Amino acid sequence: MAFFSKLYIDRYRGIKALKIDELKGVNLVVGDNNCGKTSVLEAIQLLRTSGNLANVYRVSRQRDSIAVSNANSIFDNFICMFPRDREGACEISISGICNDKAISFDLKGKKDRVMLDTKELSVRKLQFSDIPSGEIEADTFDGEIRLVYGDQEKVNRISVNQYSSVTGTPSSDKNSFSIVYVAPFEHLRGSVVNQILKNESYKQICVKALQLFDLEIEDIMIFKSDIGNRPVEFIRHKILGDMPISSYGDGIKKVLALANAIAQAADGILLIDEVETAIHKKYFDDILRFIVKACKTFKVQVFITTHSIEAIDGLLATQDYDEQDVSDDICVCTIKRASDASYSRVLSGREVYENREAFGFEVRL
Repeated sequence: MAFFSKLYIDRYRGIKALKIDELKGVNLVVGDNNCGKTSVLEAIQLLRTSGNLANVYRVSRQRDSIAVSNANSIFDNFICMFPRDREGACEISISGICNDKAISFDLKGKKDRVMLDTKELSVRKLQFSDIPSGEIEADTFDGEIRLVYGDQEKVNRISVNQYSSVTGTPSSDKNSFSIVYVAPFEHLRGSVVNQILKNESYKQICVKALQLFDLEIEDIMIFKSDIGNRPVEFIRHKILGDMPISSYGDGIKKVLALANAIAQAADGILLIDEVETAIHKKYFDDILRFIVKACKTFKVQVFITTHSIEAIDGLLATQDYDEQDVSDDICVCTIKRASDASYSRVLSGREVYENREAFGFEVRL
């Protein structure tokens, strides 16, 4: 099982000097919009032990993944990952302890504007096919990625320019542990049922998750449509019969996406961005309890971002702080955005619970 016990984000986007020394099985990252919560999840993904440029590209493009038509260029997304406090020089530095081994990711280099000869650039590495032939002025980045995990070290020289594309970027390096990211609108991406049906015991867990919404749901299945022989996902309902999943609301789809992600992250790390999206607050307690229980079953360490106080309360309710001893499965990192950077405060779940009950303080601030 992959397990982070410490996480340090020295420099990434707007975050500086974030230190979490006691990560738990369930880790909450809370705060207002645009304070840096998603950046924490991205930083964890950069610690994948592949250490290649393809992983950096993948992380940099996640925020564009829904609105593809409005996506920025590869270069723009890449450059936006760096803190903007040093002219020309760019640096990302993230580290921690995973499975009792030191782990770190450092990406350093310099942004410049130079003359490029398009004849020397591989066509496969160009994002635009209509660029002029010959010398052109372009923004570039040259540097290196250094990733350390225990006694293993990888150093890769990289070069990116404003015409670079993902095509042709080597991505064959194997990760040492699984990290699965669930975007706020993951349920809009399409089918997850086909993966769920491959494991009967796992399917039953997903059915139980759906029954949090409706106890009459009995099964999940795929039928072939009479039109075009296309596979269609169905939910079997005790009263309504077989109903297409498309006829249900986003809450059902979101829970299926979450349940699928938990299974994919087995023995690894799960990152859930804005867990409250598409779920009505009256279901928070049951669904969040399901997430915590399923993550324990599949040996998954989970990091969850939210700006909903109801979701925070729901996750704290998964622990019985009035009865249990000093043990605590929850860590809470609150992030606040200032003019030049994001700053944080780290508390145990018990501290948040006791302070909120005694003093009524707002954990998001």
